[in-house]
Amino acid sequence: MEALATSTVPFLHTLADLRWPPLTWIFEKLTYLGDEKLFVVISLIVFWCFSKRGGLYMLTTGFSVSSIGQTLKLLFRIPRPWLLDETMESRVVPSARESNLLGDGADGWSFPSGHTLISVGTYGGMAAWFQQKWVKIAGIVLAVLIPFSRLYLGVHTPVDILCGALLSLVVLLLLRPLFLSSGDTKVRAALVGSIVLPILLLVLLYAARPAGLNEEDGALYASGIKNLWQLIGATAATWIAFEVDTRKTHFEPKAPWLIQLVKIAVGSLIVLGLQLGTQKLLGYAKPITPDNMTRNGIIACAANFLGLTGGMTLWPMAFAKLGKR
Repeated sequence: MEALATSTVPFLHTLADLRWPPLTWIFEKLTYLGDEKLFVVISLIVFWCFSKRGGLYMLTTGFSVSSIGQTLKLLFRIPRPWLLDETMESRVVPSARESNLLGDGADGWSFPSGHTLISVGTYGGMAAWFQQKWVKIAGIVLAVLIPFSRLYLGVHTPVDILCGALLSLVVLLLLRPLFLSSGDTKVRAALVGSIVLPILLLVLLYAARPAGLNEEDGALYASGIKNLWQLIGATAATWIAFEVDTRKTHFEPKAPWLIQLVKIAVGSLIVLGLQLGTQKLLGYAKPITPDNMTRNGIIACAANFLGLTGGMTLWPMAFAKLGKR
C-alpha cells in the first residue's frame, strides 16, 4: 500500500505546479469544513432543529467511518506525502499543517484521509437525506471539493482520498435504507452496530499492537486507540438518545428561528461543557502516550458519553417541556 501511495505523489507535484494564489486561499479555508469536530456540530444541529432521523443517520455514518478509518491508519501506518517523497516537503501549503481554531493541521499517518471520510460522510449524508435541491447540490459540491482540497494542499495522496471516499460512500449507502425504514428496529440495529464496531476494532488493535515503534509512532498509535475509546462513548450516547426520545421525549425539531438558535447555542455549550468538565474532573492527561492511552481513552469515552447524552437526551427533554408550556 505504501508503494502504491508513493507512486501517486507525482500527481501532487502536478497540482502544486498549477496552484493559483486566490484558489489556494479558498482551499486553505474550505479544507477545515472536513474537521471531525465540525461534523458533530452539523449533525447535532440537524438532530435538534431539522430531522431527528437525519441527525442520527449523519452521526452514525460519521462515527462508523471514523472507527474504520482510525483502524486502517493504525494497521497500515502510511506516512504523509512529504515523508514518502522528500521533494514534497517544500511543496505542501504550510497552513495545511498548522492547527488553529478552525481545526487540526495535517499530521499523523496518511491513509485513509480523515477529512475525506468525514466530509463525504457529513455532506454526502446531507445530500442523501434531505430532499431540497439546494441541499443536495451543496452537499455533493462540498463532498467533492473538500477531499480535493487535501490533494491540492499536498497533505494526502490520491490513494488516501479515493479509499476514504469509497469507504464513506459504502457506509452511507448501507445505512440510508435502515434510517429511512418506517419502524424503529432497523434504526436500533444500526445504532447498536455502531457501538459494537469500535469495540471490536479496539480489541483488534490491542491484539495487533506492533512492537518496537519509535516514540513518535508510539504516540500516534496511542492517539488512535484513544480515539476509538471516545467513539464508543459517542455511539453509546447516540443510541441512548434514540431510545429515550422514542420511548418518552418525542421532541419536535421544528420551531421558530429564535428558538432554534437557542437550542443550538445552549445545546452546544452543554455538550462542550460536559466533555471538558469530565476530562478535567477525571484527570485527562496530555500528551497521549502508550503508557496512558487506555486511561485517557476511558476518560475520553466517558467525556463523549456524558457530553452527547447531555446534548442529545437531557437537553431535548428540557426544551420539549418548555415547548408544551
